[in-house]
Amino acid sequence: MDDATRMIRAAKVQEGAPHAVNPPVVRASTVLFPDMATMRDYRQRRGTGERLFSYGARGTPSSMALEDALCELEQGDRAFLYPSGLAALGAVFLAYTRPGDHVAIIDTAYPPVRKLAENYFKPRGVDFSFFAPQTEALRDILRPNTRLVLAECPGSNSFDMIDLPAMAALSHAQGALLAVDNTWSAGVFFKPLQHGADISIQAATKYICGHSDVMMGAVVTREACYRPMFDLNSDFGICVSPDDCYTALRGLRTLKSRLEAHERSAVTIARWLDQHENVAAVLHPALESFAGHDLWRRDFTGSSGLFAFRLAAPLTEQHDAFVEALTLFGIGASWGGYESLALPLSLCNPAPDGEESFVIRLHIGLEYVEDLIQDLTNAFATIGGNGGTGLGAPPSGGPV
Repeated sequence: MDDATRMIRAAKVQEGAPHAVNPPVVRASTVLFPDMATMRDYRQRRGTGERLFSYGARGTPSSMALEDALCELEQGDRAFLYPSGLAALGAVFLAYTRPGDHVAIIDTAYPPVRKLAENYFKPRGVDFSFFAPQTEALRDILRPNTRLVLAECPGSNSFDMIDLPAMAALSHAQGALLAVDNTWSAGVFFKPLQHGADISIQAATKYICGHSDVMMGAVVTREACYRPMFDLNSDFGICVSPDDCYTALRGLRTLKSRLEAHERSAVTIARWLDQHENVAAVLHPALESFAGHDLWRRDFTGSSGLFAFRLAAPLTEQHDAFVEALTLFGIGASWGGYESLALPLSLCNPAPDGEESFVIRLHIGLEYVEDLIQDLTNAFATIGGNGGTGLGAPPSGGPV
C-alpha cells in the first residue's frame, strides 16, 4: 500500500465492537496486575525484549501505537521515542558506543550533534571523526574500532546528498552500524532502512507532529540491532507523554498529504529563486542544477518544504535584512510546521573563496504559494535588489 493508506490504517483499534476512530490516550504510571504470577511473568518477558504494558515508564498503549505506526512508516522493526530529536540522536550514541570506540559523523549533520560529540561523549572516551558527504571521505576515516557511522540525507542547511547504499556497504564491511537522520523526508520520501541503513532517526517535532507544538524524537531500527536501544530506554526510564504520542499519531494520519503540499510550493519557489538575478545558488536536491540531484532522483520519491539559497553580489551581506523584510515568513528555529520560516545560517563548510558561507534557509509552509512569492519579491526590493517579475506565471511545482 501507499504511505498515505498505511498511515491511515496504522495502529488502529482492531475490534469488532463499536470503537473510537483513534486509539484512546492512556495516561498511566502504575499498572495493576491480577496476581503476583502475572506480574512476574510480565517482568520476565520484558527481560527478553518483549514490549508490554507493565509500568508507565516502560510504555503505554498510546506510545506503543505510535511506535507501531512509525515502524510502518519507516519499514523498520522496532521504534523508540524520546523527548526531542537531539535526545534521540544522543540516545543512539549512548546505546551503541562504549569508551574506546570510534564514531564517524558526517560533516553536514545537525549542528548540535557536533557539540554533543565534543562536549559530552569525547571526554568520556568515545572518539569522533567528521567526514565530508562523499563515500571516499568516509572510507578514509574508518578505523578498526569504528562502531557507528552517523549520516544525514540530505545534509542540514547545505542539503548535500550522499550515496547511502555505498556508505552502508563500507560501514558494514568495517563492522559498524549506519544510522541516518531522516527528518527532512519524514520517512515518506526516503526510507534509509530500505537502502542499507540499520537505524533511522527523526525529529518528530517537525513534519510528523506538523504543527509546531510538540517536542519529540524517534528512532526506528532493524530487528538485528534493536536491543541496545530497548535496554537504554528501560535502564534510564526514558518515556514520553501519552498526550504527545496521541498528537504525533494524529499528525501521521495526514503526513503524506501535508508533505505533498509543502513539496509543491517549495519546488515552485525554488525554481523561481533559481532564475532570480539576485540569487547566486539555490540548494534544493530536486533542482536539476543541484550537484546531488541524480542521487536524489535515484533514492527519493519526493522532497519536503525545506531548502536554502545564497544571495548574489552585491547583496551577499544583506541576509539579515532580507529575512527581516519578510512578513509572511516567521523568524524562528525548527521547521516542519504549517507555517513558513526564514533564517540566515552559516554553513560549516566555507565558500569556494574561503569566506564564511551564509545561506538563507526557507521552510515553505502551507500558505498560498503566490502570496509567499510576492513576499519574497518585496523583500528583494527592500534590500535594494531587483524584485523580479512579480507573480506573473510562477513555474509549476510538484515532484521533478
